Amino acid sequence: MPYRLIIPGLLWPASRTPTPAGGLALPALETILGHARPAARPAQSLDRCLADLFGLATDALPHAALRRAGEPVAPLHDIGTCLCADPVNLHFAREHLLLADASGLEIREDEAARIIEGLNETFSDIGRFEAPAADRWYLWSTKRPEANFAALSDVAGRPVGPFMPEGIQARDWHRLSNEIQVWLHGHPVNAAREASGFRPINSLWFWGAGDPPSALQRPAQLIQANGTLARGLVRLAGLVCTDSTRLDIKTGSSALAILEQLQQSAQYLNLDDWRNGLIALERDWFAPALAALKTGSLDELRITAPCERATLDFTLKAGSLWRFWKHPLPLDAFHKNIA
Repeated sequence: MPYRLIIPGLLWPASRTPTPAGGLALPALETILGHARPAARPAQSLDRCLADLFGLATDALPHAALRRAGEPVAPLHDIGTCLCADPVNLHFAREHLLLADASGLEIREDEAARIIEGLNETFSDIGRFEAPAADRWYLWSTKRPEANFAALSDVAGRPVGPFMPEGIQARDWHRLSNEIQVWLHGHPVNAAREASGFRPINSLWFWGAGDPPSALQRPAQLIQANGTLARGLVRLAGLVCTDSTRLDIKTGSSALAILEQLQQSAQYLNLDDWRNGLIALERDWFAPALAALKTGSLDELRITAPCERATLDFTLKAGSLWRFWKHPLPLDAFHKNIA
């Protein structure tokens, strides 16, 4: 059976760090890389990679509808157009206004619930807010927005100026964001957070509007994923999704695992966390996959590494492992090649 691993963040994004994986014991990964057939493609985000796998050809993905479908709880308010309305922190660094997403805000569920309740009382005319997770919020808008929004992943850690809404209703959404910022500034939750040394939740980032797709391709019979966008795509494709904790071979079935463990540490250039994540992938995925190739319970392994510098594919068939003239190849060899 073929097994495919999608691993965003496998390639370290900072070209100024020539050997980010140096000194790590990754014998299974290095054996796989040394024997696999590599192929390079243009840079691609994880979202675009997943869209292609599931047959979504549109340029503007309905992120909110897809991600909401992957949440563990059913929607409380599913009338209208769904947008991501994610909690963020805006702060000045020198002359730039930068955005920090919720991954570093440590938002508690009770804090999210209190703010969502207040948003629904104060801004009821625009729709209904909900927070199925403390760091993932949504707006069910009463009207379909006629504006283009930038994805949160494109803005995080960057100046927000170039990423403001565009289109017919751009001013309306800009004004709404400003009104919500003023309201959040005086909210008791933020006063308590700042008193405790936490950054305030001082804005919402709207993005990802669109209708869910009517039909999707099924890229594999068995799919493992933990990310909400990936799980939403799996659910809308009519498949069952299991956790991506470790390699799980089912005889006779094609499998796809979407492993997002390295993505955040790579995005925020947290090298220590990234290296620890690689060690965990070696233990839970690369070593078991190599053992399965050697025993014949797995006949093909494909690793796809989407990255902002390039997208690399490594394909290894079980029969290729006998090629004794092939040698293990360190991951850093590919960092040098794409630098």
